[in-house]
Amino acid sequence: MAQSGLVCPVEPGSVYMASFNRVILMGNLTRDPEVRQAQNGTHIVKAGIAVNERMPDGQGGWKDEPSFFDCVIFGKRGEAFSRFMKKGSSCLIEGKLRQGRWQDRETGQNRSKIEVVVDNWEFAGGRGDGQGGGEQSMTPAAAPEFPGPSDFGGGSAPTSKGGGGDGASFPDDVPF
Repeated sequence: MAQSGLVCPVEPGSVYMASFNRVILMGNLTRDPEVRQAQNGTHIVKAGIAVNERMPDGQGGWKDEPSFFDCVIFGKRGEAFSRFMKKGSSCLIEGKLRQGRWQDRETGQNRSKIEVVVDNWEFAGGRGDGQGGGEQSMTPAAAPEFPGPSDFGGGSAPTSKGGGGDGASFPDDVPF
């Protein structure tokens, strides 16, 4: 059998599995970002994010089940994050999972914690929550005639707004 010239980083006969560590989360901050600075001047920003998963409640309705994640953002991205985000802000984060391990000083037990090391973040909220997102605002005459977030809060199916006059309505189970 001819060799291909490729070098295998593991011993022959052993099993090697490639690893992939990426996570993308969108949710709301559970607390204001906590900013620290390392001795070398690098910003270290810690925050928490709550992500809801919509599940049937067993009675024909839906309920949101939250999951909570701790995040850390380094450098200029973290500095910007701390300036623009606050508790309740909606954001989308992308990063990787990291597990910290230590031994509890009082009990001597091994402890661990998984956090998201954020590589990139973006605004996820609309203009209503004060985040803007850097887009130019449209004049009311140029704005599209779509229902806004406040139109979906009443529980009944919203109808289209404006001079369209088509009376179109949206079903209660719209997936967006």
